[in-house]
Amino acid sequence: MKIVSKSGFTLIELIITIAVLAIVLAIAIPAFTSTIQNNLIASTNNDLISALMYARSEAMKRNVPVSVCAPSDNTYTACGGSWNLGWIIFVNPTGGSALSNTTSAPMLRTQQITDQTISITTSPSVSIATYNGSGFPATNTGNVAFTIKATGCTIDSGRQITISLTGRPAVTNVTCP
Repeated sequence: MKIVSKSGFTLIELIITIAVLAIVLAIAIPAFTSTIQNNLIASTNNDLISALMYARSEAMKRNVPVSVCAPSDNTYTACGGSWNLGWIIFVNPTGGSALSNTTSAPMLRTQQITDQTISITTSPSVSIATYNGSGFPATNTGNVAFTIKATGCTIDSGRQITISLTGRPAVTNVTCP
């Protein structure tokens, strides 16, 4: 007589496997969420640093003031006060706070922030950062600090960009509340 062996999983083995998988996922998902938030903060930080360095470079290249401002709304056609929406980079020959978008004062770039879990604040509170034609920050721009955090960020995952009196942006980690 021939013994036939059957291969496969029993119901008990399947239930145990699913239970172990559920436990592993319960441990891994919160850590993964934190990693996503930290990467989002780092990405926004890098984008803002690039924008500030680009504005400074363009100001020196054109020998005319160039500004980075917070948009007034999602159309990115005027300066406003919400850095959480992104920013606008434009040539600003008058050094004022208005975006004209003309041939002598063109808009150079815009950056949109689509994830509304990001929070960008400035200290002191400013809605525009301007570099003069020499690449130095204008009066309202020197020693401005941009703080970037995300809803629910942990430990030291926030970032702070400080514009020095020479115009160079520097980054430090900050603690989240």
